[in-house]
Amino acid sequence: MKVLVLGATGYIGSAVAGRLAERGHEVVALVRPKAGESRTVPGAAEVRYGDLTDPASLDVAGVDAIVHATAPSGDEAVELAAVDALLAGGAKLVYTSGIWVLGPGASDEGSATNPVPLVRFRAAVERRVLDGGGIVIRPGVVYGGGGGIPASLVATAAAHGRGRYVAVAGREPSWPTVHVDDLADLYVTVVERGGSGAVFHGVGEESVPLEAVAKAAAQAAGVAGGGVDPWPVEEAGGELGPAYAEALALVQTVSAARTREELGWTPSRPGLVADLTGGSY
Repeated sequence: MKVLVLGATGYIGSAVAGRLAERGHEVVALVRPKAGESRTVPGAAEVRYGDLTDPASLDVAGVDAIVHATAPSGDEAVELAAVDALLAGGAKLVYTSGIWVLGPGASDEGSATNPVPLVRFRAAVERRVLDGGGIVIRPGVVYGGGGGIPASLVATAAAHGRGRYVAVAGREPSWPTVHVDDLADLYVTVVERGGSGAVFHGVGEESVPLEAVAKAAAQAAGVAGGGVDPWPVEEAGGELGPAYAEALALVQTVSAARTREELGWTPSRPGLVADLTGGSY
């Protein structure tokens, strides 16, 4: 298949583009234009130039599938216009959302959305994608290869001499997680076999206590003793922004049981804590 990948130079998109190429698909990378510069993208047979904020620039001609794995603008109107342009070409659209669109508590692929403020726009975008026959993937907190949000916990531990995690008083946050390579496997399977209008969860571990993650991050940072402290969400919001701090402090359990059963997807890489303490960080 000929697959257009938006975000092919990013953390998730580069892993997806590489895995698609390994499976014999022809990868077309869509990147933002830079004046006077032509670019090459590892794993891509072709590079096209466009910007999600300019729907007319999104060249989807001649592709069989589109993977939308670029960082969102956060502007609902911009996101909807881009999705409409991508759907208009008739190719299979695989849109990257995320587990924060589900809000706190226990959820599965059939649960109603209840997005935290940081990703409130995504509920409407998901509906537009699904109504247009596209597919939605909701990754958990992505880790592996030394990247993703967990890398910031390692940096925080190194800077403060102790692990630190954002928390609301009286609640112990927990994250659904997924290794970036397992997630890339899921995208390829969805491109090849995912059904129109479906929602899939890219979750390897349903609920990892954030205190354990912070301890592992401290160990990865070489902090003696591996001590950790909760970081009150109000205080963290002053540094990180209130909406992002609230998202980091969520207590979530997210199932991917239907995704695994329907697609035969079997995450096999080490869990987040194991990867922090003995892997890529």
